[in-house]
Amino acid sequence: MRISDHIVLWNHVLIRVMDVRRMMLEPGEVMRGYRVPTSAFLYVTSGSAKLHIDGIESRMQRFHVLHVGKGLSLDIAAVEQLEYFMVLYKATLPLPSRYELVNLMERENPFQLRYSLSPKYPISWLQKLEHMYQIWQAPSPLDKFKVKTLFYQLLYELVEQLHEQGVDVIRPDLVSQAIYYMEEHYQETVTLEALAETLECTSRQLLRLFKNQMNTSPIVYLIGLRVNKAKALLVNTDRTLKEISESVGYADSYYFSRIFKKQEGISPQRFKESYGGEWRRNNPFPLSKYPIVEGGLRRYSSNGYENHYHYREEGDSQMYKKSKAWMTAMVVICFTLLLSACSTGSTATPTTTSGVTPVPAASSSPSAAANKEADASRVIKHAMGETTIKGTPSRVVILTNEGTEALLAVGVKPVGAVMSWLGEPWYDHIKNDMQNVTVVGDELQPNLELIASLKPDLIIGNKVRQEKIYDQLKQIAPTVFAADLVGDWKINFKLYSETVNKKDEGEKVMAAFDKRVAEVKAKLGSKAATKVSLVRFSATQVRIYQKQTFAGVLLGQLGIARPESQEKDSFIEVLNKENIAKMDGDVLFYFVSEAKGKTDAASVVKEWMNDPLFKNLNVTKANKVIQVDEGIWNSAGGYKAANLLLDELIKYFDVK
Repeated sequence: MRISDHIVLWNHVLIRVMDVRRMMLEPGEVMRGYRVPTSAFLYVTSGSAKLHIDGIESRMQRFHVLHVGKGLSLDIAAVEQLEYFMVLYKATLPLPSRYELVNLMERENPFQLRYSLSPKYPISWLQKLEHMYQIWQAPSPLDKFKVKTLFYQLLYELVEQLHEQGVDVIRPDLVSQAIYYMEEHYQETVTLEALAETLECTSRQLLRLFKNQMNTSPIVYLIGLRVNKAKALLVNTDRTLKEISESVGYADSYYFSRIFKKQEGISPQRFKESYGGEWRRNNPFPLSKYPIVEGGLRRYSSNGYENHYHYREEGDSQMYKKSKAWMTAMVVICFTLLLSACSTGSTATPTTTSGVTPVPAASSSPSAAANKEADASRVIKHAMGETTIKGTPSRVVILTNEGTEALLAVGVKPVGAVMSWLGEPWYDHIKNDMQNVTVVGDELQPNLELIASLKPDLIIGNKVRQEKIYDQLKQIAPTVFAADLVGDWKINFKLYSETVNKKDEGEKVMAAFDKRVAEVKAKLGSKAATKVSLVRFSATQVRIYQKQTFAGVLLGQLGIARPESQEKDSFIEVLNKENIAKMDGDVLFYFVSEAKGKTDAASVVKEWMNDPLFKNLNVTKANKVIQVDEGIWNSAGGYKAANLLLDELIKYFDVK
C-alpha cells in the first residue's frame, strides 16, 4: 500500500457520512450475513467477537479499528458482551477529474481496502465517536455537518498512524466477493452493473478481473450457478417448473427453460426424466435422496434445441411423470433387441480352437490397401503436446466458432459443437449446414457430460478457451488444441484440416480463398488508399480494432489503408470520449455487441454518436459511418465468415 497515493485520494474525494450506529451483541449472539452497504469503520469499545468477512475468520477486540469496503459480508459472533460503533461513509471522486486520479482510484481505492489497527489514542477515538453518535440523532443539518468535521479528525489520526507505522492491508478480491454475493443472492435480480455498484467498482473492471480469473463473465457464471441449483431441485423434488424457475431467480418459466436448454443442451423436463431415472436406479432406498454409487453420464437428447411442446399440458406441469404405455413400449423394444442380438450372435461369432480366434487371411485387393491407409495412425502436434489419431475421425466435437467453420469448409459435419456467439444457436450463414448438430455449451463453458454422451472419436478445442478442462476432455476422446485465437484464422485452419485427415481438401479450400483475395487486391487499385476504421460498441466499452483482429487481417491482406491509430500490429484499444478522434478515417465500419432483448449497447451507440467530438469527425461529416454484422466482421472468425466479409468489401469498394 502506497500511503502517499491514498492521501492524494483522501484529499480529492467528497466524503459523505451515511450513518453512525452504536451496536451491542450479547455473549453467544450472532449477527449473520450483514452486507456492508458502504465503506465503513468499526470500533470496538468493549468485549470481543469472532468475525468472518466473506468466510475468512479474524477477531474483534477492544479498542480495535476495522475498516471494510462496500459489499463485504460480515458474520459477527460475540464471545463476550460486545459493544462497537459503526460509521458508514461514502467517498466519491468528483467528475470530471483528471485521468491520473481516475486511474489511481481504480488501481488503489483505499475506501475498499480491509485493514485493522489499534489507534494510538484509543480514548480520543472513543470520545469522538460517542460525540458523533449523540449529535447524529439530532435533525439539524448543522449538527450533521459537525459529525463530518469529527469524522475528518478521526481520518487524520488514522492516516497519520498508517503513514508512521504501516499496517497489513488486504486488498479486496472482487472476483471472490462477486461469487460470494451471487451464491447468496442468485434468487434475486442481479445485473453486472448492480453487482459492480455493490462491490464499489466499475462494471468494466469487474468484467475484466472476472474473465481473467474465471475465464468467463459474471453473468454467465450466475447462469451456471442458477442452472446447477435448478438441476438439484429437478432431481430431488417434485416442484413444478414454475416453482423451480422462480426459486432460482427467473420469474418467467419459459425463459428459464430456454436458458436451461442453452446451458445443458437439454430441456428441464427431459433432464428430469433421464437423470432422475439414473438417480433412482443407483439409489437402493426409495426415501433417500442420495445414491451410494455415483451415477453414470446423463442421457441427453441428440437435438439439444428440441422444444418438446407436445409434452406440455395446461397449468403447472409436473416435471416427472411415468406412463404405462411408455413402459410397455420399452419392454417390447428391449425384447426385440434381445432376440435380434441372439440370432445375429449365433452366426457372426467365429469358431475358436483352444481359446484362440482365427485371424482372417490378408487381402491383396486395392480396397483392402485403401482401408489400411485410412486406418493408419497419425501423430498430431498441437498446443498441449502430441495426440495420436487413428484414421479419419467420423464423430468430431468442435469447441470454437472458427473451428466449426473450418470443419464445414473441408466437408466435415461435427456431431457436437459449441453454440455461435450470435444466433439461436447458429450464425445465419452456417445454420443450414448445422441441422441436427448437438449444442455442447459455449466456448467458455463446454458441457463435458454432454460431450461424453456423444461418444466422439475426436475433440478439437483451443488452449485460450479450454486449457483448464483439457485433461478431462482427453479422457473422453483424443483431443487436439490450437494454441491461440487470433485474427489470422488460417493458422488454426491448417491444424484442423490435418487433424480430421482432410489436409488435401484444406489446401484446396485455402488456395481458392487466397486466389480470391489476390484478385480483389489487384482490382482495388487506388481505392485501397481509403482509410478504413473499425469500431465495436458494447454496453461496457467502446473499442477500435487494429491489424491483428479478424477483419483487420483481411484488410491487411487486401492492402487497404487504416487510420494511424489502427495501423498497429495489435488487437484492440479501449476508448473513452476524450480520444474519440482515434475513430476517424475515410469510412467507419462499426458493429454492436448486444444481447437479445437488451438495448444497453444501442444506448451507448446513440450517446457516443450524439457527442460533439463524434459529430466533428471527418468520417461523420462525410456520412461514411456504416453499421455491419458483428458475426461476419468479428465473432465468427472462420473460413465462411472471411468469404462473406470479402463479399461485403467487394460490394462497398465496387470491385468489378
